Amino acid sequence: MSCPNCTAGELLPGEPSGSISTLGAYFSPGSNPSTKSAIVLLTDVFGLPLKNCKIIADHLARETGYDVWIPDYFG
Repeated sequence: MSCPNCTAGELLPGEPSGSISTLGAYFSPGSNPSTKSAIVLLTDVFGLPLKNCKIIADHLARETGYDVWIPDYFG
């Protein structure tokens, strides 16, 4: 049995601060420009139109200092 939020969904508070790149992917820059590492965040079936994955990417970028990319593999 699944929880009620699994079928109804829930939006995270806040607004995304990254941007959609010319490659069609969401990009959230990290605070460490000298690093050669990055995080690729894969979404669920809702993809980029839902802001939750973008807010999570922004949080990861702030906490780790790495750039975070979310490819738009449904677009």
